[in-house]
Amino acid sequence: MKKWGSLNLERSAFDELIEAFLKSNEDFSLTLRSIMKRMNISIKKLSQETGIPISTLNKILNESRDIRISTLRAIISYFRKIERVSSDIVIGIIASRSTLDNISKKQLLIKGKKVLIKEYPASNIEDAIINAIKAECDRVNGIICAPIIASIIEKFIKIPIVTIKVKEENIIEPIEKLIEKVIS
Repeated sequence: MKKWGSLNLERSAFDELIEAFLKSNEDFSLTLRSIMKRMNISIKKLSQETGIPISTLNKILNESRDIRISTLRAIISYFRKIERVSSDIVIGIIASRSTLDNISKKQLLIKGKKVLIKEYPASNIEDAIINAIKAECDRVNGIICAPIIASIIEKFIKIPIVTIKVKEENIIEPIEKLIEKVIS
């Protein structure tokens, strides 16, 4: 767990498993084993909850079998489900994919509450409206988005909305990049 200001940040099992899967079978095996130990989940329980045979899970954990996409999907779906259940609050963030990619932590500990962050990428106003409605259907407790989006989506949903405030230090670097483009 990493400290950032007054927040305690924790990576989700989903993020850990995907990252490990993309590296190697060995990393996936070690990560899955670590998560199972941390969450006190036996191979038998994982098998029962995912429908994956124990023998297949043993082969994955012992790195003697490549992971099929359907198996990966079942494992990840299970961990996403239990993480959702173990969260006190779920917050949706509507933003561009490039902005969402900068959010490395999907779980936070704020004021003693475990907060899960769900991403809703939007590249235009229509995407933002659709994702706001989807977030409400997903039963998020609130949404964070840009001010221009908030004034539109508040007409469609009934959950709380908070806007992102851009500070001057966040604008200086883009201004410098723009100046370079303008004068070159």
